[in-house]
Amino acid sequence: MKPESLPSFRAFDYRVRTNKSAERRMLGEAFRRLAFIYPVESYRYIGFGSTTFADFVLFHKTLNIKEMISIEKREEYRERFEFNRPFSCIDMKYGDSNNILPELSWDSPTIVWLDYDGVLTESVLQDIAFVSTKVISGSLLIVSVNANQYKQPKDKRYEDVEEELLEKFRKQISYESLPAWIRATNLQGDTNMARTCQRIMLDTVDERLRDRNGLLGAEETLAFRLLFNFIYSDNAQMLTVGGIIYNSAHTELLKKCEFEKLDYVSKNSEDLYEIKIPVLTPRERHYLNQRLPHGTKEDAMKIGLKEDEISDFARLYRYAPAYAEVELS
Repeated sequence: MKPESLPSFRAFDYRVRTNKSAERRMLGEAFRRLAFIYPVESYRYIGFGSTTFADFVLFHKTLNIKEMISIEKREEYRERFEFNRPFSCIDMKYGDSNNILPELSWDSPTIVWLDYDGVLTESVLQDIAFVSTKVISGSLLIVSVNANQYKQPKDKRYEDVEEELLEKFRKQISYESLPAWIRATNLQGDTNMARTCQRIMLDTVDERLRDRNGLLGAEETLAFRLLFNFIYSDNAQMLTVGGIIYNSAHTELLKKCEFEKLDYVSKNSEDLYEIKIPVLTPRERHYLNQRLPHGTKEDAMKIGLKEDEISDFARLYRYAPAYAEVELS
């Protein structure tokens, strides 16, 4: 019998993953702009809290969202999840998201972050399809998956491994979901794999909205606007794709949100935004912070940092977490 895999929260502390922490803050900043559509505190938040509930804590404290649902697949760890639940307003649901999501009501504006730590699978696509079918206008759907590339064996030619890689991906997302356009090259190289997963997820949203719109009147017709197209790596390359589902009643209000004024908001589906915070000492970080946002690279490079490190920090310094060791008795 194959041994059961350990949950990711037993391998990683998600609170101290630098790029992931920055991503949460970037999403939270964008969520504030939803106030032009609905009061932000009136949104419901659905996510996977695990044992740290880092996103729940951030969105509750900074956005005052009080209706929150955490879906936990590993029910055998129920006691740990319940013990670590930070606020009573978090409603715990145990079971597979494929089964839990259909049990929920969908009559209020919702922010859904399907933050998987595994690869894109048929199960993930089922969740994306279901949420796209159910959320009301003004809701957000965000999905994160592991998008590590498939590596070509060094001792084999591309022609010899093409079908092998395609077969591997077929098993990953199911034969029925494999688009005809995919080739082995779409699965090799970090950027290629990220774009492949992104396209499949966005196609799933579009397909479901087309089906849904066939039953709606012209004014109720729904569209999807891509907002987030992040890639980052703390230990594996992750892809986060997300956006807002809206109808004509919210078109003008969506313009008032001015999401495009945020540098990291996607301009088009090809625009992958890399979250890459460099490893700096506290002294280096303080030095750069004193010169941001108007300092020059030439000035910063005097302390021995590389130009790309300075550029990455300058893009993301407002979202970069700062860690300190504190002993609690």
